[in-house]
Amino acid sequence: MSHGQGFVKEKQQCFVCGFNSGAKVSCSADDCTEGIMHVTCARAAGFEVNHSDDRGFYIHCFHHSENGNNLRARLEDLLEVEIVRSPNKKFDRGHLPMTWEHAASLHYHAVNVLRVMGWAWRWAEWWVSKGDNWEPLIEDGQIEEEMTDEELKKVPSTPESRCEDARKCRLAAFGAALRNRDFDKLEGDDDQPLERALRAVLSIPSLVGPLKKKEIEFFVLWLSLAYRSKSRLLGFGKDKIPVSDKNSYVTYSDGSPKYELGSRPLPGKAEPEHARTNFEPPVEEIDDFLIM
Repeated sequence: MSHGQGFVKEKQQCFVCGFNSGAKVSCSADDCTEGIMHVTCARAAGFEVNHSDDRGFYIHCFHHSENGNNLRARLEDLLEVEIVRSPNKKFDRGHLPMTWEHAASLHYHAVNVLRVMGWAWRWAEWWVSKGDNWEPLIEDGQIEEEMTDEELKKVPSTPESRCEDARKCRLAAFGAALRNRDFDKLEGDDDQPLERALRAVLSIPSLVGPLKKKEIEFFVLWLSLAYRSKSRLLGFGKDKIPVSDKNSYVTYSDGSPKYELGSRPLPGKAEPEHARTNFEPPVEEIDDFLIM
């Protein structure tokens, strides 16, 4: 494997899972100071892990991964599958026959999206701090410099506003609940909490872009189906990657694990606070947002 100098001794800890065992590598960005990580952890969390003839093997952390690896871009990939099967190439969700090929493609992309969401317990703090590397898709004939931010679907945000957004949709807690399949542990019907929690996250424009209601409902449908499929590719429940229980990377200041709900209530269990919102009443829970 090229760039072998990036691998380090076992005594150093992976900043994703917190373990110090196994081979680890640094982010390939020259100015990155994030730390080192297992390739398996990086891939599972949705980071960019790639190889090219000119660069050889390379890996990027959350901040330095290219556009196609962030949550918003993966959602756009899922939506594009639905758009392609429409005769007018628009998202109209008409009553069109669906082939097995389209259904399989939708499921595949939904699993990719949900897998990334399942690591939000870890990357939420990075997103709050610096945002992501999403870039607008420029269609043929469009000139980016002549387009408005609204046309480009850009959503301005600051660390403070993203902090508020992450707390409002309970982003980190949602990731922990997915990881441990906590929505399976409810007695009776688990549809409502999962779907409410998804709607809350999908209602944060700074994270997923300015979605229309029908787009949110499309995502809720396919992401819920992906969750209930119990695909091993999700990395949830018994298929999750182990993380350390004795490392500051993956625990809060009070020692509680980021990767488990613990005493935190299940996201989506409470009804939305208002009829016209997808957010539950504010929850007092620990996080590590904007801690210097």
